[in-house]
Amino acid sequence: MSMFGKTLGLLLGLALIAALGAGAWLALDYIGSFFASLDAQVARVTAIASVVVLAASALIASAVRRAAARSRTERIHEQKVAAYQFFVECWQNESTAPHTLQALDRQLALYGGAAVIRAHAALRAIAREKGARHPDALAGLGKALLEIRRDLGADADARGITAPELEQLVLAHAGSGQR
Repeated sequence: MSMFGKTLGLLLGLALIAALGAGAWLALDYIGSFFASLDAQVARVTAIASVVVLAASALIASAVRRAAARSRTERIHEQKVAAYQFFVECWQNESTAPHTLQALDRQLALYGGAAVIRAHAALRAIAREKGARHPDALAGLGKALLEIRRDLGADADARGITAPELEQLVLAHAGSGQR
């Protein structure tokens, strides 16, 4: 950017700050003259009521922001849980079609945690190379399930659970729970 552009930008910024300052000064002057024209007791009551209304507005706005943030967090968590359930369904089924795994890839790309995405990518690579029911792939599935539990916050509930136990739990109904 040229020196002229920088100078012009600086001058416009200073002019904007000066205009905001002048506006604030005029607003305070108006409020001061308004309260000066009122009876002293009425001015006190009006000032107190104004402060109470502003404080209540700030509290309400803060509560609304917190509720909106909590709602967004809950929605994202629900999407993450759905993506992870889809993950389990895909890897539980031996005959999962490639387009289903691509849909899973998209779901995990949007909602999955970084460790889960890495575990899934490693699992996909092993499955392509050696097959989905190869012992290395099954071990990768158990590790991915542990990462899913960590990402969902369920790891604190079952510290002693191992990857092979999770793998057997998921694959027990698929007919190949044993290695």
